[in-house]
Amino acid sequence: MTAVLDLRAVAFAAAARGWPVFPLRSGGKKPAIKRWPELASTDEDRIHRWWGYNPRYNVAIATGPAGLHVIDLDARHMSPPTPDLTEALARLAAHLTQPAPPTLTIATPAGWHLYYRAPNEPLLRCTVARIGEGIDSRGHGGYVVAPGSRTPHGDYTVAVNRPVADLPDMLIQQIIPPPPAPAPAGGPSRSVAVHPGSYLAAILAAEAEQVARARVHLRNHTLFRSALVLGRLVAADEVSEHDARTVLTDAAAAHIGVEGFTAAEAHRTVSNGFRYSRARPRRLRP
Repeated sequence: MTAVLDLRAVAFAAAARGWPVFPLRSGGKKPAIKRWPELASTDEDRIHRWWGYNPRYNVAIATGPAGLHVIDLDARHMSPPTPDLTEALARLAAHLTQPAPPTLTIATPAGWHLYYRAPNEPLLRCTVARIGEGIDSRGHGGYVVAPGSRTPHGDYTVAVNRPVADLPDMLIQQIIPPPPAPAPAGGPSRSVAVHPGSYLAAILAAEAEQVARARVHLRNHTLFRSALVLGRLVAADEVSEHDARTVLTDAAAAHIGVEGFTAAEAHRTVSNGFRYSRARPRRLRP
């Protein structure tokens, strides 16, 4: 019974800090509700309903609406892997001009989450290994598992209990995406930026992360599947083909040159996915 009450308290504790929450599947990290980017909330009644339905739900914090940008030190994907927070912070500092400022730090089953207060501008989305090997981040369109949540692989606990610091400029510059490739001839493309905080942004971020994290033997299948997902949005004119291709190409960049995977193969896989999706447009708005 204590575990059940603790999880409910976790949701209220995060909401009390102004951080919108939503439920994750019991013992897991996957959302237990659809449309979580829209439904994440600090509303007590909504939280009561969610955890009243299943008090064992884990808790997620929607990072963008919470005004947070969380640096994810995934120790397993660092080379070599490290079980030590001090060493993981040193790996992060190696990509910066000086060590990152101390802040609220959460121990996860895979490493650590460093919570920072995000700037109002620029809008910072999720990244995968953009800062460095094994260093991801969660911003607009993403979420983190709140401390107090429990999984079969380990619990999320407070490792360093400090106030949340401002995200330093040196990290902001690392997180800002590189400029997109020039738009194709025939008119300007519809920029992804015209959908700030939208469900579309969450879809783009999720598919990019799937591609970037794909295992070597599944990377082509994963890229094709993500191209099918985004291709349906292209077919419905929810996003331009140029922007969708840029998202997928950027996510696949880490695989180029690994065990024979080429940029040409990535381009061909994305093109095939878009072609097969043309007859099945998906509209996000009525």
